[in-house]
Amino acid sequence: MPNVAIVFSLAFVATLLGSLSGGSSSLLTTPAWIALGYPLPTAVGCDKVAGALWTVAGARNYLKGRLVEWPLVGAMMVIGMAGAWVGVRLTIGLDPARVRPLVGGFIVAAVALAWWRPAIGATERPPRWPVPCTAGVALPLGCYEGLLGSGNSVATTLLFAMTRGHGFLRALGHYYLIAAPWCAFAALGYWLAGALVPALAVPATLGAVLGGHLGSRLGVRVGGRVVRGLFLSAGLILGGKLLLGW
Repeated sequence: MPNVAIVFSLAFVATLLGSLSGGSSSLLTTPAWIALGYPLPTAVGCDKVAGALWTVAGARNYLKGRLVEWPLVGAMMVIGMAGAWVGVRLTIGLDPARVRPLVGGFIVAAVALAWWRPAIGATERPPRWPVPCTAGVALPLGCYEGLLGSGNSVATTLLFAMTRGHGFLRALGHYYLIAAPWCAFAALGYWLAGALVPALAVPATLGAVLGGHLGSRLGVRVGGRVVRGLFLSAGLILGGKLLLGW
């Protein structure tokens, strides 16, 4: 029972902060599950189960009353799910530590660009890329979602803001909408590989769903400007940690 309370609380706090700021909850939870004695595939698989559910609440809150680009969402869901399956196989068979610095460097560079160009994500703007070009990036993003996923919210949200002209709240909502099936497909892969442990996944998912719902509702209330500042700060910290290690 103490472990259940710890897992629930960690998942709740991490997802509350992640859904409010647009940062990555798994950057906190995955190392925590490993510290509790679970192997990497089990830790990542647990976060995918939780992510498949709490992102639905986040998408609903952030996209309420906003236009959803359904052709873009549909294309990215399908393409990203294929990538997520590849990511699962890589996590099970390889050490993903080699990938983290590359992803961290990319996130730091993207966040720096967003700081340098404050118009990105500040307001709704006309699209700069056609839908197929943006959707094509779903393959590497989905692969990384299945592999680790830490920082994917930052990379994908900035992708939507830069290429499709979304404001930050709308961009976050679109990421959460496509992340749900990506995470679900990855979770299926970890389950088929025998990596999921219900004693970890169940309390973590319950905590994450509650934290994701409350955090995204709070994000909507404080507004896009505050969320953008939190997002860029969290992205810089997250990217730096991936670049330099846990």
